[in-house]
Amino acid sequence: MKIFSIDAEVDGLYGPSFAIAVTVRQDGVEIASFQGRIPDDGIKDGWVREKVLPALSDMKVTHQTTEALEEAFWAFWSDQKEGSTVIAHCGSPVESGLFRRCVERNFAERQWNGPFPLHEVGTLLLAVGADPGSVDNYNKRHGLVVPFAGVAHHPMYDAAAAAVAWEHAIAK
Repeated sequence: MKIFSIDAEVDGLYGPSFAIAVTVRQDGVEIASFQGRIPDDGIKDGWVREKVLPALSDMKVTHQTTEALEEAFWAFWSDQKEGSTVIAHCGSPVESGLFRRCVERNFAERQWNGPFPLHEVGTLLLAVGADPGSVDNYNKRHGLVVPFAGVAHHPMYDAAAAAVAWEHAIAK
């Protein structure tokens, strides 16, 4: 199974993207990845500034605008979507909103090119009797190692942690 695990950070729960990461894994091994970020100066939400930005200290700025970041993500998605099972820890509203914004930028050409379905890792964890709100708790309980040296709220860490939990839980 080819897993496309996405995590995005946005300015407030429904705001624009400022950091996006994806790990694409097959048979438990990363085969492709995407990381992108814009400068922090436009981020207004206090909770995001306090809780998320410190986790991104090692993530370099790759784009100057949200639109450029999201378009780069869309190009990566377009290259990787074939055969992918798309997952996010809790994909609504953040990751589903990201896909929607990308589609809406060119609706005539993109309306049938988003993921369907976008699977929720949290729902899978609930189905196997685990706390749906924490992939970290699930991974720790099962001795699973996240193959990215980071912390929660770093989108690559969160994408990798969700992928590891998904792969383990789906095999049950």
